[in-house]
Amino acid sequence: MRRIVPLVALLAIAACGSGSASETAPAHPFDEAALEALAESLHADGANCVVVEHAGTIVGSWYWDGFAPDQLQEGFSTTKSVAATLVGIAADRGLLSLDDPASRWVTEWQGTPSEPVTVRQLLSNTSGRYHDLFTDYAQFAFLESDKSSFAVGLSQQTTPGSEWVYNNAAVQVLETVLKRATGVPVWQFADEALFRPLGASSQLTTDTAGNAGLFAGMQTNCDDLVALARLYLEGGAVSGVQVVSADFVAKATGPSSDLNAGYGLLWWLNRSGTVVGGNGMPEPGPLLAGVPEDAFWASGACGQIAIALPSLDAVASVMRPADPDNPSALLSCGGENTDEALGAGVVAAVRP
Repeated sequence: MRRIVPLVALLAIAACGSGSASETAPAHPFDEAALEALAESLHADGANCVVVEHAGTIVGSWYWDGFAPDQLQEGFSTTKSVAATLVGIAADRGLLSLDDPASRWVTEWQGTPSEPVTVRQLLSNTSGRYHDLFTDYAQFAFLESDKSSFAVGLSQQTTPGSEWVYNNAAVQVLETVLKRATGVPVWQFADEALFRPLGASSQLTTDTAGNAGLFAGMQTNCDDLVALARLYLEGGAVSGVQVVSADFVAKATGPSSDLNAGYGLLWWLNRSGTVVGGNGMPEPGPLLAGVPEDAFWASGACGQIAIALPSLDAVASVMRPADPDNPSALLSCGGENTDEALGAGVVAAVRP
């Protein structure tokens, strides 16, 4: 299934009620051939949907292989950017502060080396909480039935704020923070405070203990991911209604520590400087070649991406099918460079 807004229709809309298109329409800002090439390239690489939006208008939307626009699928770590948004909303409502110690709500940490870890450090991956690949990606992500309790129960590995480590279990601790700060289940808070205002059908899933997954697990689609990216591009507002504050959006989409110029608050950034990707290795930034440095994106395994390019007033998303319950399949699902391909393709297709 494929949908794309044709040039003729856009020009007609621009000209409606004010003379002919040739007399009144501005220069068309899209290269339709480049949009088609981007979509075809991503589909050939395994994508089952792509959506591109510019200046608040969907200019290209493709769904393939039997997937429909309203069909939900696994978003993996794009969930983390939703988690950040929920924390921001809770902070806006005065229920918490980013610089509060998480132990204000995670009382299990009081009197332990984890007591000073702040909410901001959980959001910026600088908490210093325990991490190794087996514990984080196997035991925590796949084997534990009560993920929040397991994450809370891990030890403190390094001094808070001293290292940047992509830590799934540390992010999941935010589930306990939010649940206790808001007094409602986190999936319910997400539905009321974020998904409904966005007009999104996305859902947070829960483990067998009833904990909402905040490190991964969101069921979503390309349209909803574009809406999330657009929310941040619009300073946290939807149709003029503030969903999350512009102040939080600025914090989330700017470098959150001196340890990684390429990371905000559970959002990836395309900044210069020393950046650390998901592999934990420092390298010169920016992370995405050929993409403006003001870009930021939510990224999930297997090439689930929602990217915003403020200087182009553009957002885009892509998803690929994957089995979240099959660890071996996730090791070979690909999509490692989808963020760069999507960002560079939008640059080629959407002209400032």
